[in-house]
Amino acid sequence: MDRYAHKLYKEISLISLIKMDTAILTESGVINTYPVKNQKLAATYLEYIKLKQQNPGLGYKKLSKLLKEPLHRTRYWHHNNAVPQPILTIDWLKNKGLLSLGPNNPNSLLITKVFGALFGDGGIFGNLNGIFLSSSELTAVKEFGEDLKILFGEEIEKNSRIIEGGVYGHSWCYQNTNRNIIRFFMALGAPIGDKSLIEMIVPKWILNAEEYIQDEFFGSLFGAELGVPKVHIEGNRLDLLSFGITAKDELGKNRIAFLDTISDYLKNKGIRMCKININDHRKVNRQGDATKVYRLIIAIDFENVTNFMTLTKMNYCTYKKQKLANTMNEFSRIKMHKFNDLITRGYSEDAALTLLKLTPASLEIIENFEDFREIL
Repeated sequence: MDRYAHKLYKEISLISLIKMDTAILTESGVINTYPVKNQKLAATYLEYIKLKQQNPGLGYKKLSKLLKEPLHRTRYWHHNNAVPQPILTIDWLKNKGLLSLGPNNPNSLLITKVFGALFGDGGIFGNLNGIFLSSSELTAVKEFGEDLKILFGEEIEKNSRIIEGGVYGHSWCYQNTNRNIIRFFMALGAPIGDKSLIEMIVPKWILNAEEYIQDEFFGSLFGAELGVPKVHIEGNRLDLLSFGITAKDELGKNRIAFLDTISDYLKNKGIRMCKININDHRKVNRQGDATKVYRLIIAIDFENVTNFMTLTKMNYCTYKKQKLANTMNEFSRIKMHKFNDLITRGYSEDAALTLLKLTPASLEIIENFEDFREIL
């Protein structure tokens, strides 16, 4: 352990020289998730290692005086019996290949996929006792647990459980109490506690990431919070396709900014937005406060919804993806039937497309693509 500590000090000193645009997460980022007392203890421990390395002839008593630390502390450090917890967490994560973490890490996509889920139906308990994902689909929470095992190893299985909930037992929640995992995602910027009470901010490392990495983050958000449309009863349009999030009034500006971030991501893919709707929520939060629902409305014309399906992802949900595919299959059949009817009645192709609010590209998709489930 002593040899490791010397090596760790050198690496932490080196990583401080790395520009933050190339490093998503450093060792110091993990240390900073701990209370100030623990941060100071970790810093003192590293200073102890530095002094010991520079002065191999000094014992722990002399080092205690130089550091102005209690004698028992340097004695424990000397015998490697009381390494500060932040340093142990760093050691554990480094052994998993997760520190220092850069965009080229082989697990960056999976990390981002899990991280995005923590902004939706997942999260970290306010008391830091667990990381979780809730879903009406048992397969989704199992997938979340398997992803964590891929990242952190089979050993975390002993810290995990899946519980059944809901009034009728129709929901499941995966939970894991491994504190090293919790600290890792905290350091990346995951929200802590009841999300209706805190600001929601997409971290800069996501906003600055390559598009394929962003796809995983926003894909997990869509899997949790996307409202999937049905064909309207009149058969001439879809109903609402939207992304919704709740909050108290005082967090309204933050929620609008959060939805604007999602809007910017979609616009960069050529997917059109309509507006942000704000409505009273029928439920109160756990503190009994009234909340509002903030919804980003996505344009529901055939081509735009098709673009959404083909250019974005929906992680940790099977039902929503299948529902959206079934909706588009039904909508496609209706459009094709009406198009053929108009052509039979003597309308030109251009006139028929205009009446049906279709583009030539949309018509080509309808004519040649039989099942939208193939793109899931």
